[in-house]
Amino acid sequence: MVEANSASGYQFLETAEVEMYDSVGKPGSNVLGGNVDRLGSYTECISAEAPSGRFRGQYCKLQVQQDGIDYYNGLCAPSSCHEEEITALAMLGVFKFKTISFLLPFPSLFAVNSTASFPTVARCAKNLFPIDVFVAVCLFVSVSFIILPIIGTIYTADVWEKAKRNELPSDGLPPANYGSTSFVARDASESKAERKHSHEPVSAALAAFDGSKQSTLDCVLKCFSLQNHLPAIWLMKPCKEVSLSLNGIRALSLLWVISGHTSQMTAWQNLDNELEWEAKVLKSPVYVFSLSGPFYLGVDTFFLISGFLSCQSFLNMLNLSEKRITFRLTVKYLWRRFFRLQPLHIYSLCLLIGVYSVAPWGTFWELSKLEVDNCRRTWWANLLLINNFIAGQESCNGWTWYLANDFQFYFTTPLLVYISMRSKQGIIILGTLLFLTTFTVTALLSSFYRLPVANPRDMRKTATVMYFAEYYSKPYCRYGPFLSGILLGLYMNQQQTPVLRSKVQASIGWLSAMFSMFMVVALAYALQDPLDYSPATAIYQATHRTVWAIAVGWIIFACEEGYGGVINWMLSWGFWSVVAKISYACYLVHPMLILLYNGLQETSMHYSDMNMFYLFLGHCLMTFMVGLALTVMVEMPLQALRRAVQRQVVQL
Repeated sequence: MVEANSASGYQFLETAEVEMYDSVGKPGSNVLGGNVDRLGSYTECISAEAPSGRFRGQYCKLQVQQDGIDYYNGLCAPSSCHEEEITALAMLGVFKFKTISFLLPFPSLFAVNSTASFPTVARCAKNLFPIDVFVAVCLFVSVSFIILPIIGTIYTADVWEKAKRNELPSDGLPPANYGSTSFVARDASESKAERKHSHEPVSAALAAFDGSKQSTLDCVLKCFSLQNHLPAIWLMKPCKEVSLSLNGIRALSLLWVISGHTSQMTAWQNLDNELEWEAKVLKSPVYVFSLSGPFYLGVDTFFLISGFLSCQSFLNMLNLSEKRITFRLTVKYLWRRFFRLQPLHIYSLCLLIGVYSVAPWGTFWELSKLEVDNCRRTWWANLLLINNFIAGQESCNGWTWYLANDFQFYFTTPLLVYISMRSKQGIIILGTLLFLTTFTVTALLSSFYRLPVANPRDMRKTATVMYFAEYYSKPYCRYGPFLSGILLGLYMNQQQTPVLRSKVQASIGWLSAMFSMFMVVALAYALQDPLDYSPATAIYQATHRTVWAIAVGWIIFACEEGYGGVINWMLSWGFWSVVAKISYACYLVHPMLILLYNGLQETSMHYSDMNMFYLFLGHCLMTFMVGLALTVMVEMPLQALRRAVQRQVVQL
């Protein structure tokens, strides 16, 4: 019996050994195409267990440098081993089961010899995301904004049902106005621009809000009811004072950014043929949408629109305050913008931390863990909207640098509006000085750090680190498009008569705009030689984003003047309006979903045009679904609650 048990135990031990060795990464095919990482099998490794139960398989990744080849090797070690011990054993060349080494070197065909070095300690997938107080708070916040809309929806439905049975109006919720999105209800102090361009439609419930007749709980629940917000996504009447082309431009820019992030984030994490991807996508303008520019010009379009709407918003607030720019008016304007951005921004941060902390990660957990660890350290920078000055590798929700820049740019709007009211020559001089300043600073930084024109891909290279740390997220390098939007808004507001008087003028403008956009894209591929960093490269780096923004500004202007033609017709489709209303939530959540999808993979993905296209469609679908949910369950309710509180304060 003892012998039988011993044989059985030996058999189980041998099985565990086989599973652990089988899960270790080994050389694969297409090394010349970039398939150098040896990831192994994460699931098989962690499923291996010793018969005594004293240890399980522990999946680890060890970075190896072998004669110019830098790759990761997946290892399966007993859970009782520490990362330092695994690295030391690998360095000594004794980490073996029987006579087979875990670290098989590349053959001489790819490397001169088999010597290898280990620049970092092995990283093991063990206790990656501890559930502490910080994570628990984020999980609570994330779940709360799922429960509150459910309760609010049930409560509102019950109120309406009782009112219908009693044939009485339900506290400002008459059945005939179901889903009403009338703007009449907003208080007079709210600017026209926000009434027409924000994603904050007013529900009929809040339209008749009366603090003396409603309890606080009643008001809060109605603010979170889906009946008041979900219909507003597609029922809001279009604004007649601003071109509908803005919706199309915003929606297409969002799709462009999602497309670029789908391609680039996947290349960062888990492509098995990244060299083929680089040779194909980075070298051909045909893939301009796959790499978003290849420098994310869609983001500069967002800056242009934001500058344009910020000018319109402040001018409308100014008209409601007897055309006097005061300190109080400026603070109110900035506070409104801050509260417009931050609720959903902070919630998205909590959502990322909560979801990432409980997700069943696979082989590619590193970027997700980096995001959570960074948020533990630098969440305060996101709260204060200064996270664009945090180094890219240390920032929380790295893509939200845009929000920090956008809010910081808003500080300049009151000054520019004030100067334009005092002197037309003054605004021309100040605008010129600001353009020259941002151009000069960007050109000097580009020359000093020899920054590449296109957005670099390899996150381990110094050029990539400097590109994001010193240029890409800095407000003094990205102000040009926002300033273009402000000046466009000022010009269109002050111009009382149509500027374009003939189709010839319009044609010249369209040709100039299209040629400028073409040159911005074409020159990026002509000037990306890293060995020849000429003054032309620095000048292009400094000006191309503003040139692009001015060209897009012409499209807005021409459509407003009635010379948009078929382009205005396409940009004014009703579908774009729906996408534009949820675009803010979509922008915040889409990188989170891409990283989540990539991190859940156990094997590398193979790049092909068809694979990337399907990934893009999938990410778009998930982004729109989650973006819609966040808009109607978080963004709209909190903005509605803010307005209700403001009206209550006014009544007091």
